[in-house]
Amino acid sequence: MRNNSLLLVSVMAILLSCSKEEFTEVQNEKPQPFNLIAINNGAVEVGVKPTFIWEPAIDPEGFNVTYDLLVGKTANDLVPFASSINGTTFTPTQRLPVSEDLFWSVKAKDNKGAETIASDTFSFTTRKLTDGTLGINTFTTLQTHTSLVFDTKLWILGGQNKILNSSDGINWNVVNTTPAFQTRFNHSSVVFDNKMWVIGGEVSITNKNDVWFSSDGNNWTQATNNAPFSARQGQSSVVFDNKIWVIGGHAGTSSFNDVWFSSDGVNWQEATNNVNFTIPLEHTTVVFDNKIYMIGGNEVRFSTNGITWQLAATISQFSNRNNHSSVVFDDKIWLIGGFGIIDRNDVWFSKDGVTWTRNVESANFNDRSKHTAVVFKEKIWVIGGVKLFSPSGEDPNNGIWFLD
Repeated sequence: MRNNSLLLVSVMAILLSCSKEEFTEVQNEKPQPFNLIAINNGAVEVGVKPTFIWEPAIDPEGFNVTYDLLVGKTANDLVPFASSINGTTFTPTQRLPVSEDLFWSVKAKDNKGAETIASDTFSFTTRKLTDGTLGINTFTTLQTHTSLVFDTKLWILGGQNKILNSSDGINWNVVNTTPAFQTRFNHSSVVFDNKMWVIGGEVSITNKNDVWFSSDGNNWTQATNNAPFSARQGQSSVVFDNKIWVIGGHAGTSSFNDVWFSSDGVNWQEATNNVNFTIPLEHTTVVFDNKIYMIGGNEVRFSTNGITWQLAATISQFSNRNNHSSVVFDDKIWLIGGFGIIDRNDVWFSKDGVTWTRNVESANFNDRSKHTAVVFKEKIWVIGGVKLFSPSGEDPNNGIWFLD
């Protein structure tokens, strides 16, 4: 027993005599500093799927190093765009937004968790929207129709006596040649509650205030034959705050300055019977940044409740524009074509609704009005329309074009 006690005391003495340094864990060192190579700092007209290149970051202990690609709209809001990259190049499969000022850097990290950020942060600007590529040019007259994306397909409703859809924008299927809502023009349409909706418009030179819906494009149900808003055409509709909205419109020489909404498409309530400005004829509306934006004439306005509208911008270059189209794409509002003194084929965008930039001065498609535009498969599709300002009257522009 005594021998065991002596042995224990001896072992403890040996342990205590050892220096603390011998038991201090060696701290993991960070990968060594490294630099970015490409995309070059200040580069412009960069493709939307560019290749990023950087120097290798050497780890002092020889640990494996992987990389996170960081991208942001300012140098202070860089977030991971791709993580745990092996190697020093990366080409994304996810596209970057067009006409965007971006910043990028890279984070190197070893398999023990030590990290080093590249010594630089580079900026670049992606390319503009393309000038337009012709998809198909075999439609007959197609104007004052509506277009939607529903059930992973592109749809054309009205403007002719049939309903069409397409899975690629090029090859089109006839879904119904005798739709229950008849041959209809200048109506509005939305996707809401997993259904397509058709609202108002003109049928056989008669303005309508009925509402229809369908979950397959073939079978249509009338939600109401006589909504409380006046029969009209040329109104705009959006889905906002989980409701369908009907805004403005006209009938004959009367124009409407009211706004209506519904949470089921059957029962409608008037938000206001007279907004605080004159709603332009043949305007467009989109939902952007949790607001409804309206573009018409040479003004851009927005509202958070459909009742009160604030002026965001007056754009003299719009030339009192109407019969244009508008979409939200790549976190921007886009305006395409329309009639402003003459028919136009230009394309504008805004990141905030206030400042507008002409991205395409003269697109490959002809000047056009009364067309539609919709975002489908990472492209803006421009469908149909006419040239209003023509010696021969209204010349059809029935092709389908896409911009990306």
